[in-house]
Amino acid sequence: MGLKPKRGKRLELEIEALDSKGQGVARMGEYTVRVRGALPGDRLIVRIGRVRHGRRQAEARREAVLQTEVDRIPARCCHFGTCGGCLWQDVSYETQVRLKQELVDRCLKEAGIDVALDTPLLAEHPFFYRNKMEFSFGISRENRVDLGLHIPGRFDRIFDLEACHLQSERSNRIVDWIRRFVRQRNLSAYHLNRHEGLMRFLTVREGKQTGETMVILTTSGEDLPGAEALGEALMQAFPEIKSVVHSINRRKAQVAVGDEEIVIAGSPAVQEKLGNFVFEISPSSFFQPNTLQSEQLYRRVVELIDPRPEDRALDVYCGTGGISLFLSERVGQVVGIEVAESAVQDAVRNSANNGVDNCRFISGAAEQILHQLKVQGEHFDVAVTDPPRPGMHLKALQALAELRPNRIVYVSCNPQVLGADLKRLQAAGYRTDYLQLVDMLPHTPHCEVLARLVYTG
Repeated sequence: MGLKPKRGKRLELEIEALDSKGQGVARMGEYTVRVRGALPGDRLIVRIGRVRHGRRQAEARREAVLQTEVDRIPARCCHFGTCGGCLWQDVSYETQVRLKQELVDRCLKEAGIDVALDTPLLAEHPFFYRNKMEFSFGISRENRVDLGLHIPGRFDRIFDLEACHLQSERSNRIVDWIRRFVRQRNLSAYHLNRHEGLMRFLTVREGKQTGETMVILTTSGEDLPGAEALGEALMQAFPEIKSVVHSINRRKAQVAVGDEEIVIAGSPAVQEKLGNFVFEISPSSFFQPNTLQSEQLYRRVVELIDPRPEDRALDVYCGTGGISLFLSERVGQVVGIEVAESAVQDAVRNSANNGVDNCRFISGAAEQILHQLKVQGEHFDVAVTDPPRPGMHLKALQALAELRPNRIVYVSCNPQVLGADLKRLQAAGYRTDYLQLVDMLPHTPHCEVLARLVYTG
């Protein structure tokens, strides 16, 4: 029958590869064992965690590195290994990018996409790049209110944050200020099992190009003692803060976006700048987490599409209209499609605020809107699609192919799914002629990939 992993067992394993999520993969008889933070060539002492015998899969925690082919470096963050955010802070940035490049190349080749990846587009600032972070309130073993981030695999456990090196040093000071405020006033933290207590989340949103900052406190109810005084004191302590919002989430679902939002100080939104455009960011707006790298990504998308001034462009899964606005400078008209009505409203507002009059945004499921455009006889010269992690809806992909734009740029955050979608588009008459990795989230295995397809009939 071969070896079988057993929960709690300590053993030695050799990592053979990375899976699509960046976890190290080892073999144990017929079982696949995944180890967070492990890299190919590592020989490790691990402790087995969850085992799924039906799937022949197991998870393990790294306890010691016996041998490695990748030189480890000291992690900058004191929480590395405890925090669920950064996975690869203990290897050089150059090595991180090489690992991602190899991961993307393997995923695409397994799908039958044999196109060489171009030189990756690196992040200029591997630290302090995030424009948004969500921090959770929790209860320590000493019954103290803590404020920090989640421990991997433990939805009910957080650690008290000393500093995070992903957003900004100012963000760290805001976290500390809020934590002291909550403790001094004996405000309770929300208990995930008993569903009682007040404080749930702190969200900090920063305009990296403008300096404008928004602070959002999410609670389980309406009563936030001293809310107005809190807002005024925050804005006095941090002049960059332009908005303080109280978000109310009465549901059991552990999400930072509430059912009701109350501005307790400042304005209801902050501004961020990308290229020639200024974006208005409200508490629940979607915005790419790495501002500076997003600008590089959008510019690269437009370069790859290489449109003519008279072209009509299609932006599928357009979100709040970032790529659409960048396209608007180079084409005659852009039509953006997005299922989230709130995102479409943001896109319309961003377009108007920037004086852009050649963008039209449609709210609805991509598969339905694309089919309607085909039935109406609409024609598009070029198209961009930037779907969520599961990839394009099959009917949306089919409808996009039937519209037959000359070129398509596919922006993907999931190389495994990208490979399958590229194969389907190739079967519909397209040829993949370009691939490039864009490193959006350093110190994580996250891979953003640009693929260009040309219609060949």
